[in-house]
Amino acid sequence: MAEAPDRFPRARAERTIAATRIAIASFSLYAVWLDPAQPERFVQLTYLLHVGCIAYSLVLAAVMWRRPSTGWLPVATHIIDIVVFSVAQYFTLGPSSPFFNYFIFSLFCAAVRWGWRGTLATAPIVGVAYLGIALANSYILGATDFDLNRFIIRSGNLVVFSVLLVYLGRHEARLRDDIRRLAGWPATVGDDAEAEIKRVIAYAAGVVAARQVVAIWEPDQEPRVQVAFWRQDAFELSRHASAEFEPWVSDELQDIAFLYSNGADGRSATTTGGRRISLQSGAPIHQSLAAHVTPKLVASAAFRTERLSGRVFFGDLDDATTVEILPLVEVVAREIGASIDQREMHSRTRQLAVGEERIRVARDLHDGVLQSLTGVRFELQSLAAHLRSDSLADTRDRLISMERALANEQRELRFFIEDLQPMRTETHHEGTLAARLQELTGQLASQWKTPVTLRMTTIAAPLSNEIEQALPRMIHEAVVNALKHGEPSRVAVMLHGDGDDLRVVITDDGHGFPFEGQFDHETLMRQNLGPVSLCERVRSLGGAVSVESRPAGSKVEIRLPVAAHA
Repeated sequence: MAEAPDRFPRARAERTIAATRIAIASFSLYAVWLDPAQPERFVQLTYLLHVGCIAYSLVLAAVMWRRPSTGWLPVATHIIDIVVFSVAQYFTLGPSSPFFNYFIFSLFCAAVRWGWRGTLATAPIVGVAYLGIALANSYILGATDFDLNRFIIRSGNLVVFSVLLVYLGRHEARLRDDIRRLAGWPATVGDDAEAEIKRVIAYAAGVVAARQVVAIWEPDQEPRVQVAFWRQDAFELSRHASAEFEPWVSDELQDIAFLYSNGADGRSATTTGGRRISLQSGAPIHQSLAAHVTPKLVASAAFRTERLSGRVFFGDLDDATTVEILPLVEVVAREIGASIDQREMHSRTRQLAVGEERIRVARDLHDGVLQSLTGVRFELQSLAAHLRSDSLADTRDRLISMERALANEQRELRFFIEDLQPMRTETHHEGTLAARLQELTGQLASQWKTPVTLRMTTIAAPLSNEIEQALPRMIHEAVVNALKHGEPSRVAVMLHGDGDDLRVVITDDGHGFPFEGQFDHETLMRQNLGPVSLCERVRSLGGAVSVESRPAGSKVEIRLPVAAHA
């Protein structure tokens, strides 16, 4: 016999059946003892059979208590139940036997174990067994002693209980199938918003069994609505002014789910629980929306999320659809709303990411290539001013130095462009961080004709790739700022690992910043002081900048959370 999907844990099903079998046998024995007139004959045999059934039930309870309702043993037990109950009925006047209830019990056992298919397979077997017992007893007892009325009533009971159990099983199977489809709701993870929304609405139409769907939603604080029209052969997603579809539904149905039929009673809609609402304006759906969904039978529900609100209309439903579908429609509408909200969040996140990437690109170009080109420009100005007084050899050396600087910046720019390519995780610069920083300070000293020294202590915590890539650019900006604005005779760079933080200090003996004093990161940002671009870069990495400016020089200190990035 085919097994139904898990209705509840299989071992629990067998425990329920075992306990019910013992209870029925015990109450039946008590009933016979309380009223021995029923049955009129074979009272002692009935006692003995009931006692045997209790013993049989206890044995089965011990055997099946922790076994699942799978495999051959539950099937064998089910067959033995029917055989034992049939024999007990045969020896206790058949149609009038108190053991008839065990046949009903067998139907319920089949429903618990195997669902509606189990009931459908058990009902004919039980019916044939009951009919055979009745015919045999009619032949033995004769027409006068055979209780025809009770036989007809109990036969009807078997048919009615079988039909009801099959119906309930089918209904439960449909509910379970709806839950399974809701659990398999598609995720909206692609970049094509229209295709993802179409896929979600098509899936929702399959869950509700609708052939037409209209979804309309309005993002919060935006004077526009988006409308999606779906049919099996077409899909359209468009954007409109909010006033174009106001109101979506009549005032009586604003926040509730409803089922509307454009039939004889076209001025009312049915809501959850079967409550009918009379409509002041007739049709409950805006004319522009109703034009895309067959108004013969429409189910609709609203949804609301953190970023938007909307409503879904399911049209061209089956003629047999009733208000029982509305709870499912409400759940599906909420799922559609959640999927659209996810798309909105994905779109906004992507826009923010693009904006942040543009800011990063602009910052890197400003702090890297543009700063270096500024140094080259100043060097060219200086060369032009002293060209007449310098020897040709000295001019040649300076031009070669400038050519090397431009070549280095060309390489840095190439690496930077490669950084923008997706799925590129390898380190672009050869050598260790110390070697790269040593090369950087050497280039700056050569370009600006000012000593730039570098001192690094051991950094205990490993540096993330993000910090390793950003550190040379931050030091480059800080040093160039000091050289360009402070006119120092020397600049010193020190890196020191301070517990979970990396501390970078750039000092110079120039004339400092245009302001005097010591300022922390928040003060610098609030008052727009110091190296603003450097502060923004450091803040993007979760770090902080502090500046100390005096007439005799300045100190810029950068602290980066190494452990957090690692």
